[in-house]
Amino acid sequence: MRGIDDEADDQTLLARVAGGDMTAMRTLYERHSEAAHRFVQTRLHDHFEVADIVHNTMLDVWRSAGRFQGRSSVRSWILSIARNKTVDHIRKASRTDLAEPDDTLPDDGPDPESVVAAAQDAVRVQACIAKLGAAMRTAIHLAFFEDLTYGEIAQVENVPEGTIKTRIFHAKKLLMRCLSG
Repeated sequence: MRGIDDEADDQTLLARVAGGDMTAMRTLYERHSEAAHRFVQTRLHDHFEVADIVHNTMLDVWRSAGRFQGRSSVRSWILSIARNKTVDHIRKASRTDLAEPDDTLPDDGPDPESVVAAAQDAVRVQACIAKLGAAMRTAIHLAFFEDLTYGEIAQVENVPEGTIKTRIFHAKKLLMRCLSG
């Protein structure tokens, strides 16, 4: 889990990147490109497309570091850029998933520890996650593998926080059904 010191260090690195410091960019890249790669992979399954999007994301980080306003964590900001690039790519490929879950339902689903404990098998968990729709798969990935808050996920996905809560609620129910079956 990333801490406050990590975020302060990331903000310092980003300020240095804004000043053209390539060493700071290399450090930021090494720190966040893998998370961006895993995030984009939740939506796309073509290794080359994922790598291109991550590369373009990090180029945008280099170009727009001076515009970071600190309203989110650096990681959330980078993942937001990755999300936007991924959405653009999907739109261009005309494969947009327009189905959205009902965000009026409360989140009374099982907690993440129960979901994982019920599986006791990482392969089964990954197989069940792979069966989720793209939006739910992304929300689960960001919440439980990237350790982002619902608010941060909402920023990354550019949707209301309630939508993220609903996606995770439905995803957890589907995961429990898949893992118990």
